[in-house]
Amino acid sequence: MRIFDRSFNPDVDKLALEHDIDGLIKTLKKGNKKNRALAARALGRFKEKKVCQALTDALEDGDPDVRWNSATSLGKIGTVEATPFLLKTLHDEKWYVRQHAAEALGEIGDETALLPLLNSLKDKKIRNNVAIALGNLGDNRAVDQLLESLNDEDFSFRSAAEEALGMIGDEKAVPALIEALQDDNVSVRRHAAGALGKIGDKRAIKPLLAAMDDEKWYVRLQVEEALQELNERLKKE
Repeated sequence: MRIFDRSFNPDVDKLALEHDIDGLIKTLKKGNKKNRALAARALGRFKEKKVCQALTDALEDGDPDVRWNSATSLGKIGTVEATPFLLKTLHDEKWYVRQHAAEALGEIGDETALLPLLNSLKDKKIRNNVAIALGNLGDNRAVDQLLESLNDEDFSFRSAAEEALGMIGDEKAVPALIEALQDDNVSVRRHAAGALGKIGDKRAIKPLLAAMDDEKWYVRLQVEEALQELNERLKKE
């Protein structure tokens, strides 16, 4: 059981400005819960091995704010060694801790996170973040499940899945994204256009031109940007 020293109350901002890594690690281990969370966040600026060790240990902290800040910092540092600890954190009792763990796994980009993240698409509290994490991984093996997600009733999840498909860039997603340009939800239409622009498949040109008549100006703006992106890609071919 970890014992915290309530009398230990350092100035975390000062420690961070002075790059006092040892002081920040000590605060993460022994400070009050507010300072532990602040120290966890501040340590994301440093890539030393002892920092990563302290942050992975802090994923087991009793306070959820410390846990999610530790997960976020590990994502910023990007060390692959943190992957198994973050995978365990995908099962944290607090949904927002799981959310930050998923985001961190996407930032790290370790392919061993693929299957656990795909399984976490079932977690309705964090699945939007999981979809984006899968997009950051950029692994084509996620495409089929993300395409299935385009049929979900939650428009925000459909939008996140579209964004992820655009990040992955697999042309297999093009027909479904073209169809999504006709979706009843404006966010879904906008994200579909953005994803088509990123993928850069010429099959999207005519549907995007037709979408320039969308009733919402911000969809039309996204369509215009997608067409510009597509044209730039085609010029390079």
